[in-house]
Amino acid sequence: MAEILTTNFKSDTVRKFISDATANEYFVFVSGIESVTPVNSIKSKNEFLSKTLFGKRIRPEDTKYMIRYYPWQNGDVYVQYDDAVNLEGEKFYAIVGPTNNDTGDYRVFKCLFNNYGGEVSSPPAYDPTVADQIYRTADNYVWKYMYVISLVEFDAYNALGYVPITGTFAEDPTFTTGGSPLSDIFIENKDSNLGYFKKGGNLSQNPSPDGTVVTTIDSGFNPLQNYYAGMWIYFTNPNQSSYLYEIDTYTYNNVTKRAIIRVKDNDPSNSSAGLPGQDGVAGNAALQILPRIEVIGDGSGARAIPVVSNEGRITSIQVLDFGSGYNSVSARVVDPAFDFAPDDQTTTDVRAEIRAVLSPPDGHGFNLVDELKCTHALLYGYITGDDNSEIGATNTYNGVGIVREPTFTGPTPEVFDNRIAVVSDDYDLVTVNSTITQIDEDNNITFSGVVHEIDPLNSTFYIAEYAGPYQNQPASDISLDLTKNFRNETGQLVQINSPAASNVTTSAYTQRTGKIYYMEDFFPLSRNVLSREEFKIVFEF
Repeated sequence: MAEILTTNFKSDTVRKFISDATANEYFVFVSGIESVTPVNSIKSKNEFLSKTLFGKRIRPEDTKYMIRYYPWQNGDVYVQYDDAVNLEGEKFYAIVGPTNNDTGDYRVFKCLFNNYGGEVSSPPAYDPTVADQIYRTADNYVWKYMYVISLVEFDAYNALGYVPITGTFAEDPTFTTGGSPLSDIFIENKDSNLGYFKKGGNLSQNPSPDGTVVTTIDSGFNPLQNYYAGMWIYFTNPNQSSYLYEIDTYTYNNVTKRAIIRVKDNDPSNSSAGLPGQDGVAGNAALQILPRIEVIGDGSGARAIPVVSNEGRITSIQVLDFGSGYNSVSARVVDPAFDFAPDDQTTTDVRAEIRAVLSPPDGHGFNLVDELKCTHALLYGYITGDDNSEIGATNTYNGVGIVREPTFTGPTPEVFDNRIAVVSDDYDLVTVNSTITQIDEDNNITFSGVVHEIDPLNSTFYIAEYAGPYQNQPASDISLDLTKNFRNETGQLVQINSPAASNVTTSAYTQRTGKIYYMEDFFPLSRNVLSREEFKIVFEF
């Protein structure tokens, strides 16, 4: 029995996480002088928090929905959108970067048709004047434009082969139509269907209100009564406006050599079957007679025409109107009434097998998070020059994590230093990475920490990793006792300058608070006064 956890569940989980991350305080925590090997345990999480050196708040605007980075590359094959296929993990969209466009940014295009698995050679070029933002490129691919990533956004947020969903978009839009438009109609046997025919020509005069049109002199029209009845007639005016009708009746005048066609339902002399603002079929319009495509479903408005080769094969389907409100849809090519007999074994005629494909609900581009199979989120934090003056500028660290809702004394800071700063004229008695302690009357250690940094100019040293297994002072989250001196590793006393309360600065962070969502250890990284770190954590759901 198949069990499927759909991408809807995963995308909704991403939404909930991002909603929480933007509504609450999330921090990047930097931890560890010595090796931290995290595991998903209480002990490991406590150890990580105990070794915290500094942290930086993640701004809500630096929390991003992320999708995989599939750059458009010449010669690649992209997976076409198909409502019957699981597209998660598939390369069904391409990101056209500055090297392949003239907009200087990154444009995301969804592949609607891949020319039957062909390689790409012509990137889609964004044009704001294209009404439906669907592009048919020279390599016979069809693309739907989705959104833009500016160069600044790309540089800031791309991470680990992922890029952000950017711009103004509805994270979880409410569907309005109760269904979908048609996306495409695929041919399942494009190489084997056979026996179809088409006819082209022009009109010789304006259409009549009763639906009658008359062609120019053309001996190529079939003289048989109603030979083309039930097929499409597709008109294209000189201004490229177009109209589609079903042929009701057809006759051919052998004397005038003109075809007389009456169409169903509509008056081709007005714009009832065309686009808004068009004036109807022109008296000199070009026409094509084609096999009729019938779209059947619970929505309405979808119309399409076939592309018929000279050999009599339907090679593709061109959707003219995508309609709306479909939840179930099918399509078929209506058999021509004459000269097409695929059920007769004495002929070579073969029906075209076609399949209607629905767009996502409310159409392509309506719901970017669901459509692009977004199952990842980015939390981005960074250390600026100003931040660097407030945290430790030397030594190394090898742990980084994401902590939710840590607590602080006072307002929540943008950046915090978790070390204890001690002003002491005895600063020269301590060394970096050595242990410094306090002991009680029975010679028991009551406080222990690691010297992280020494500032000789200000007679100051900094203590890290001090949240040890010792009894905290009353109303304090650490065991440091301001009435006691320190001892270095050789037993020498290290005195705090007097008064001690004015010469010791502790962290505003309440030790070991916050919920750890992520931990990672790596090869130790060194800091200096010029350090500028970027932390890009991509979560997968």
